[in-house]
Amino acid sequence: MTSIPYIDIHTHQADSDPEILSIVNMSISDNKNELDRNQAYSIGIHPWDIEKLEIDSIDNYLEDFFADKSSIAIGEIGLDKLIGTNFSTQEKFFTAQVQLAKLTQKPVIIHCVKSQEELLRIKQENDTGTAWVFHGYSKSLQLAKDLLKFGFFLSFGENLLRNEKLQSVFREIPLEKIFLETDDKQIDIKKIYQKAAEIKGIEIDVLKEQILLNYLKCF
Repeated sequence: MTSIPYIDIHTHQADSDPEILSIVNMSISDNKNELDRNQAYSIGIHPWDIEKLEIDSIDNYLEDFFADKSSIAIGEIGLDKLIGTNFSTQEKFFTAQVQLAKLTQKPVIIHCVKSQEELLRIKQENDTGTAWVFHGYSKSLQLAKDLLKFGFFLSFGENLLRNEKLQSVFREIPLEKIFLETDDKQIDIKKIYQKAAEIKGIEIDVLKEQILLNYLKCF
């Protein structure tokens, strides 16, 4: 890849476009034997999936699950108060994976729904020495500032195209702390880059170059 790539930091589908470098999210239900070894993956136990596992076996499971060298990040992992799973159980699984991030020195990609205070507490208690990327950011500027103080990177997705309040938030976030993503949406990452560059008032190549620098720093 000779030109600066469009980096899709979190997606659920691989992209064959040679201009796009994507990190494909893999869940516990996916077959690791079907991985394309030339594709970068994030692998994690999503809070929606933890009921499928026994807490007593989490350590052994995680060690096996994250040993795959094609996994360059742990995620998406996190906390979600809108699901029925016991929250303390969510915290146990999340903390175990964060501790593994420290052990493997891999960045983490975070899913967080109505659990920001708990997330910040766990971040403060667990210095992994690696990057934490808050994916699908669509919250307030104040929360963004709080997350930045704790060292988070913020990843923005499709909502950036149409949400004017989010666009105002994005405008205030330092380029050095930004990633872009498609998540599970059927949309071209290039469209998100175009909108992001427009909001920032910069050339798209400047945005691509900075996000590449962010990527190289974190991954």
